[in-house]
Amino acid sequence: MVADKWSQVDKAFAFFSQKYAQKNCFHLEELAENTGWSLSTVKTYLRKKWSKLLVKGEAGYSVTELISKYSEVTFRQHQSQNVEIEKYFYQTLVDKAISACISAIEIYNKPNFEYREETFSILMVNAWELLLKAKLVKDNDDNRKSIYFYIKGESVITPSGNAKTIGAVQAMNRLIETKQIPRSVELNIRLLLNIRDDSVHFIHDDVELSTQIQEIGTASLQNFMALAMNWFSYDFTQFNFYLMPVSFFHLSDVTSFSIDNEVKSNLLSYLKKIEKEEENCNDPNFAISLKLMTKLVKTTAEEALQVRVTNDPEAPEIVFSEEEALRNYPNDYYQVIEIFKKRYKDFKQNNKFHDQMRSLKAEGEKYCKVRRLDPDNPNSINKTFYHNRVIDKFDEWYDRV
Repeated sequence: MVADKWSQVDKAFAFFSQKYAQKNCFHLEELAENTGWSLSTVKTYLRKKWSKLLVKGEAGYSVTELISKYSEVTFRQHQSQNVEIEKYFYQTLVDKAISACISAIEIYNKPNFEYREETFSILMVNAWELLLKAKLVKDNDDNRKSIYFYIKGESVITPSGNAKTIGAVQAMNRLIETKQIPRSVELNIRLLLNIRDDSVHFIHDDVELSTQIQEIGTASLQNFMALAMNWFSYDFTQFNFYLMPVSFFHLSDVTSFSIDNEVKSNLLSYLKKIEKEEENCNDPNFAISLKLMTKLVKTTAEEALQVRVTNDPEAPEIVFSEEEALRNYPNDYYQVIEIFKKRYKDFKQNNKFHDQMRSLKAEGEKYCKVRRLDPDNPNSINKTFYHNRVIDKFDEWYDRV
């Protein structure tokens, strides 16, 4: 029974791979005939398993580039529901990397924890080391020896009798050599490593440094998720990846990340220097640091905080400007086109592209926002600005450089 099941799954994988390679469309009846599944079974899998793998068009269904990320074994794993099959070693490393990352987030977001940033940086570096090693192992046909530490051609054995493996820096450098890690990600990881290495000096209060570390940590989470999805097609929909803003903590709570004045000054200067050097990085998927701010927003949700209008001159003032509204829509039409030209090897400004842009504009502020060039003049010319979600959407339609 199990053998028959895998035979049909393997036939489906071969069918999808062939259709993707030949850029051919097909109908579900053809898939059912090639695999031996009934048409109803194929439709069930389409709904439950293949929603991101297949796209329906006028000529039938086409296979997305997601199929290229699978092997026969990993496609079986994707298709499997109850049958246990052996994982690749690199997949075990990925799972451990995700666990370390989640632990880092959980520790950081605890309401009262006096070793917050130190523990986060240690666990997050560990998560990165495991993810980078997983990529090296995957690229070497799941050969775990590819991450062993060698001296004069001989693997080094630890006192416990296990093979010693390379560290985070060496793993990162190998991937940098093959141009698989963007510059901003490299710098972010190096900053995180410096924070971890300096953590032994944390002995005094310092809110400014806590904020700086949080910005680097938030960017690190974004980078981590982006590479895990790009390298391993990892599905993060089951998680909420974020760090609670420092402004959610009382000042008395923000004592965990602290160092003596000289070390604090040196570390802050170094962090800001690196950020300044790479402030013009324009890749929206990766960052060295990200600022996370607490804001009041209008909502009807029951859990939302209540605010009220008052004539008290001592009350805090809240100003919501046009610039604030457009902060999440950083690019105009021509800037988006320039990004696409650099980002995709098959990009063309043709009717297909214009139809895609029109379809996104039709979905409203999810993808774009229209602003009058003169906000106070109702007759002013309008200009459209685009959210970075537009880039994410085009990633599904075009091939990256």
